[in-house]
Amino acid sequence: MVLKSALKGAGKVVAGAVVYFVGFMLGSMVAGVMGMEAPPLPAGTDAQTLGMYQLVVSLIFALTLAVLARRLAGSFLTRWLTLALFSWVAYGLNTYLEAAIFTAYGAASAYTLVMQAFAALLCGAVITWAFPPAEGERSATAFIRAFLRSYSAGQWVWRLLAAWVAFPLIYLIFGWLVQPFIIEFYRQQVAGLTLPGWGQILPAQALRSLLFLATCLPVIALWRGSRQRLFILLGGALFIFVGGLYMLQAYWYPATMRIAHSLEILADSFVYAGVLIALLTTVESNH
Repeated sequence: MVLKSALKGAGKVVAGAVVYFVGFMLGSMVAGVMGMEAPPLPAGTDAQTLGMYQLVVSLIFALTLAVLARRLAGSFLTRWLTLALFSWVAYGLNTYLEAAIFTAYGAASAYTLVMQAFAALLCGAVITWAFPPAEGERSATAFIRAFLRSYSAGQWVWRLLAAWVAFPLIYLIFGWLVQPFIIEFYRQQVAGLTLPGWGQILPAQALRSLLFLATCLPVIALWRGSRQRLFILLGGALFIFVGGLYMLQAYWYPATMRIAHSLEILADSFVYAGVLIALLTTVESNH
């Protein structure tokens, strides 16, 4: 019975991955019809290898959404939009913002944003349908009301402001720790990298923090389960979407840089998830 259930779940994840890949291709066609230019391939890469990596990314993307989908309350539409928006912002839009200031080869492309949007929407729909809530559907309204009643209006103001400030601080702290291992790659503009100034870095991180907060809030508000499980799964999902998938497929970067950045993003993601949970939930919010 356990094996049968596991195989069934694996089949659903594979189906979601296939739909993600199809959505990615469909998005590229739509972007082309809209007159957008495809970004150039990074130096030293080829389309076939990148395509193979994309298949792996599709599986991990679908699996990550599946793990979250089982723990969210609400209707199909509510859960679908929550997952699709969270994954597109954390993976697609976030990568666009980072690439805009840290790369010089045109990686920041609206073309890619359209591809990722179609992939996230279609994969999110399949995964949401295939992995319904573990304990049956429950109204999202009740969860949202309980979430908002956790604190007074004044408490929400300072807690949300603190959550907004938290990500840039976490980013800078762990970035400083890995800087000795990666800074020369940026200074030498290895593989199309570039080193931006603080006038670019700080506004970009403030915007990223606002976007992360806006898309993590629905996940937290609709969460059905313990805060400990939320910490593990939200932190893991942030790691995968915010940078894990990109570092996995960025084989044109030096291995030292990929490892250092992966560890940095891993720490960023779990510390940030912990801060959000500490600021925005209560012990009573365990469902």
